[in-house]
Amino acid sequence: MNKVEQGKALAPIIAGTTVALYISYKILHSLLHSKNKFSKEIPAPGPAYPYVGHLFSLGNMPAETVSQWHKELGPIIQLRMGVQTWVSIDSPALAHKVMVTNGSKASHRNENEFGYSLYSFGGKGVVHSQPNAAWKKVRAAVAAAIAPSQIELHMASIQDEAKKLVDALLETSEKTNVGIFPFKDLQLYIMNTVALIGFGRTFPAKDDPTFIDVSSTIDEGFKLSGVECDMANYLPIFTIHNYLTGIRKVLIKYLAERRDPVFGSLIKEAYHADGPNLVKYLKENGYDLSEEETLVIFSDLTGAGTDTNSVYLCWTIAIMCNYPEAQKRIAAEIDNFVERHGRLPLFSERLELPFCISAMKECMRYKPITAFGIPHLANEDIVVDGYIIPKGATIISNMVSMHKNPEFYPDRPEEFVPERFINALGTSVAASKGKVEDRDHFNFGWGRRICPAIHMAEVETFVGFVELMSRCFIEPGEDGMPNINKAENGGIVVSPIPYKVKFTKRKN
Repeated sequence: MNKVEQGKALAPIIAGTTVALYISYKILHSLLHSKNKFSKEIPAPGPAYPYVGHLFSLGNMPAETVSQWHKELGPIIQLRMGVQTWVSIDSPALAHKVMVTNGSKASHRNENEFGYSLYSFGGKGVVHSQPNAAWKKVRAAVAAAIAPSQIELHMASIQDEAKKLVDALLETSEKTNVGIFPFKDLQLYIMNTVALIGFGRTFPAKDDPTFIDVSSTIDEGFKLSGVECDMANYLPIFTIHNYLTGIRKVLIKYLAERRDPVFGSLIKEAYHADGPNLVKYLKENGYDLSEEETLVIFSDLTGAGTDTNSVYLCWTIAIMCNYPEAQKRIAAEIDNFVERHGRLPLFSERLELPFCISAMKECMRYKPITAFGIPHLANEDIVVDGYIIPKGATIISNMVSMHKNPEFYPDRPEEFVPERFINALGTSVAASKGKVEDRDHFNFGWGRRICPAIHMAEVETFVGFVELMSRCFIEPGEDGMPNINKAENGGIVVSPIPYKVKFTKRKN
């Protein structure tokens, strides 16, 4: 058979195949069109620009800008961040459906340059890793290492650190009439509790060289995690800019000369420290973790654990100063416990301080410590409430407006109401495992990616706060009452603007 005859023989087959493909295409197109026809479009705010989208419309306080967009457009909005699509949610019920009910589709992370590729050695550890078998192994190890039974081993030392914190605040406050900004003292207290549990050691004072080295390394790492150093992830054209300006070399140098040696040294010392610590626990209990995994775990634990809880206590002190009547009720409740037991309450006895616990929860709700939490990534299309969140979209919880959501917090959501949780005094660990309506706040995240160190955070903040309120009354400094209506963008965290307060010794 010659080529002409072969062509004539194949013609009907080709024609039939073409028709079949065309019909299949029309059917598929019709189905997709029908699907989209009955889905709701996720609204997008107006100020978007070609190529960059909303990237440069967020302003200095992105959480506040996005909160305003939510007020105008509803509980779910879509942002164009350069080449990326971001979906922001401020409804707790909707966020639960997306990140818990659809957890298998919404638990991935963006594979960005600094956090994923460099900082976590290609996704090792807990925070930046993808939800795979390696992640499950590491998360299980961390959860076991900071379980309540392990934290209990350090309880007396945590109480001692809290006493040192209040001693320092009172002593410094007595030396000046203008008031003090307590953040560094709070940071030292929180870092000491984290370092005590993690490495079996503490730092003696704010001016201790090792404390300064560790805290500045953490601060530098948070700054390098910002959008400015990762622009190529949003706008690929910046790849050339990053090459010319040497940003990648800066990131690599930070890790090689700062992060790795600082935390490597702490980990090495912890193996030989007296008493229990997490480094030894992981080794002695047969957790097969590489050197890189261990380094990432402990730099994450120290950095994230120190900054978030220091910021929380800093907000709480500013709020207490603004609400002296709440201070008095908390102090009276603690005094009553001391009269009955002859000592301060343990964390296990927290339910005997209902107003105190309710007020602490309300501080966390009233002034959330993070802007958007740590973003999730959709690895499949997610269909929820008629919306389609596309595969590859970054999913964020807008913490500011979420914690003021009137449907979830119907009683004066914009106000500080310290009694708000008086009938919901369970721990945040317990609340996070139940129904969404039983949760008090959402700062610790969602679903499979929820913070594994919630119990440790609650213990150290409870012990520090009770020690403080049992001995001090917080009054405004020379600049007047702390301004709790404004905040500073600290990258991952949202911090109060610096203020000055006086810590005066209470007469029990």
